[in-house]
Amino acid sequence: MPVWVWRALKAARRVPWTKVWAAVIWLATVGREYWDRLTPKERRELLNLMVKSKGSRANLTNKEQGRLVELFNKIRRGAE
Repeated sequence: MPVWVWRALKAARRVPWTKVWAAVIWLATVGREYWDRLTPKERRELLNLMVKSKGSRANLTNKEQGRLVELFNKIRRGAE
């Protein structure tokens, strides 16, 4: 077995699966209501920005950062 596979399996044992399960249930029910506040085009845009950011604001332009905030606010508050 390749070393990377062994390491991945070992790491998977440390995952708190009950918390992951609870998060998935929440996302599939309540979280879906929030996600549906965006249009399909906005969802794709949000995902593209998240991928581009790689978890760091510095990877986005100021304009992109502003757009990301707008989309998150729409998710949080709904259309205003």
